[in-house]
Amino acid sequence: MASLRSAAVSLLGAVLVLALVGCASAGDFGSWQTGRATFYGTDAWSIHKGSCMFGYLDYRRATGWDVVAISDVASDYRGSCGKCKEVKCKNMNFKDGYGQWLDRSSVCYDEFSSVVVMVTDTCPCHYPNNFHSNKRWCCGDMYHLDLSIWAFEKLSDTKWGVIATSWRDVPCWHRPQKWAKVPSWKKSTPGQKPPRGFRRSQDGRPAAWYDFGHRKAL
Repeated sequence: MASLRSAAVSLLGAVLVLALVGCASAGDFGSWQTGRATFYGTDAWSIHKGSCMFGYLDYRRATGWDVVAISDVASDYRGSCGKCKEVKCKNMNFKDGYGQWLDRSSVCYDEFSSVVVMVTDTCPCHYPNNFHSNKRWCCGDMYHLDLSIWAFEKLSDTKWGVIATSWRDVPCWHRPQKWAKVPSWKKSTPGQKPPRGFRRSQDGRPAAWYDFGHRKAL
């Protein structure tokens, strides 16, 4: 009888702990905001050379290759490495940094599906080697996300180059209600092979200790 009572007390304690964790975690979710997104990760723009210096990113760990660079003039840039955002495509027209209107009113695969991306890099406002493009997107006229091509292609066709987004801050363990994924008629972009001798444990991201459910979206 005593053991049953102890078990009941332990169970109650566990429930209370879970409830408290749930309440604390709820505070990690930000409100939905509007932004725009380009993509990188092709050719020399490797996701494995980000300013956060996490090194090679294993596609099976944390958010996999669903990562993002944010502008260094964004209000939330400082301390952003390793934090995560949930991103949806949004059918909407908007301007670039030079004031040019872009028609993106019907480019989304599904406005209700989303990806979770981790901040691993910077989209610098002032970048001499790519001055025109970086000033066009990364100088703060609109909240900008430079998504990895693997995240972008789950939301829209890469032929559009840039899309409007709905985004919010989330805990990195968050699993979207509806996963965005590459449509069945499209092929996912091939990834870069790991360096010789690489071990999964060498992925330097702070959340790389858990196996994120991104595999459903690959």
